[in-house]
Amino acid sequence: DDCVFCKAAGRPQHYFLSQNPSPTLSMMTMNSSVGGYSQYHESRIGGEIVGNLTRGCIISRLEVMRRQEQSTYSYRNYEPPPFPHQNSRNNGGDESTPHLNSSWREKICHWSFNVIDHFDLSREVVAVSMSLFDRFLATRGNRCNGSTALLASLTTLHIAIKVNEVRKIKLGTLANLSRGQFGPAHIEEMEWNVLTSLEWKIHPPTSMSFISHLLLLLPPQ
Repeated sequence: DDCVFCKAAGRPQHYFLSQNPSPTLSMMTMNSSVGGYSQYHESRIGGEIVGNLTRGCIISRLEVMRRQEQSTYSYRNYEPPPFPHQNSRNNGGDESTPHLNSSWREKICHWSFNVIDHFDLSREVVAVSMSLFDRFLATRGNRCNGSTALLASLTTLHIAIKVNEVRKIKLGTLANLSRGQFGPAHIEEMEWNVLTSLEWKIHPPTSMSFISHLLLLLPPQ
């Protein structure tokens, strides 16, 4: 009943600013002056053309995403080493700091979807944001209080929007979602903490990425 995520609901005024599309979006929407597909993919990988990609290219992308999921972006890679006497500065808090429970995480996820839907952005942004959030919390031993969880979720959502969306939400607008608990400066400071903790690995493969590629391999109806 005192969950900060339940209190952070609302419909703040929002703004949209244009910016360059993300590299992932650009890669997925490649154009060619000949035939509407990449001649590079046709000549180097080969196979049937599906949209603007060859079947071989689609399979290659799926293999790369699978390797990334199991290595670079694996949650286990971000957990602190299991030493009995860890420095509290390394895991983000001492033993008195509670672990993030599943109920909090579920509320964060629902809250993030509500924000994204309100601003009419892609729901895949939430998948990226939750990957950043989970891996960042892993570096802190999965320990945080409600305020830190709210700030971290705001920040990872901010990062996910910046790198995956053409449209941009002002930092002050996101800060207003905290109902006055945090300002833009707090989010900027946490953004640096998240990026350095994750070593700037902020392009995780998502379930939607896998599905969108797998659908291209299905026979047309």
